[in-house]
Amino acid sequence: MRRSPCADSPEHWSQAGPGAFTNADATLTSTGGLGLYWYSAKQFTNYSLKLDWKLAGDDNSGVFVGFPASTDPWSAVNNGYEIQIDATDAADRTTGSVYTFKAADIAARDAALNPPGEWNTYEIRVEGERLQVFLNSVRINDFTNTDPVRSLAGHIGLQNHGDGDDASFRNVRIRELTGGGGGPTVQAESFTSAGGAGAPTPT
Repeated sequence: MRRSPCADSPEHWSQAGPGAFTNADATLTSTGGLGLYWYSAKQFTNYSLKLDWKLAGDDNSGVFVGFPASTDPWSAVNNGYEIQIDATDAADRTTGSVYTFKAADIAARDAALNPPGEWNTYEIRVEGERLQVFLNSVRINDFTNTDPVRSLAGHIGLQNHGDGDDASFRNVRIRELTGGGGGPTVQAESFTSAGGAGAPTPT
């Protein structure tokens, strides 16, 4: 099975902004101020991005898609789209929302959501300008971009919202989609190898 360009070594992940992520037991956990850990080697157009995430409590984070390369974390905010992770904000700013653009289906979200301290799984599926969000295999959002200035095509990244917001991520993997449903699923990053050991493998 061929490898995807997204299965490159960890130097192709970059940190923008003053925040950071610690790496322990194949899990990334946010620390410090505002930042974005983003995959800099490749932009994606049609794909399925899957990852596990967990909040420690009433914390805030998100997954960004469709943003250009930049060392400024605000570039992702101003040019991309954030799939929010925060269950206690306004409807268009809570878990599963496309932040400030479209709220999640709250009833479906609440039924699928595991509480703080437990892992949840996102699938973020982008096809053209359509973005679907699945939480623990339940579709909770279906958004279509109509902004001519923005595009869902671009880089992907994990948000470090700010000091005191503790969010963890693991098992980040992506499958590029073609007309027939796409190529192999591969690890977008092995977080064990992010610490310098090993290489991610297709799954």
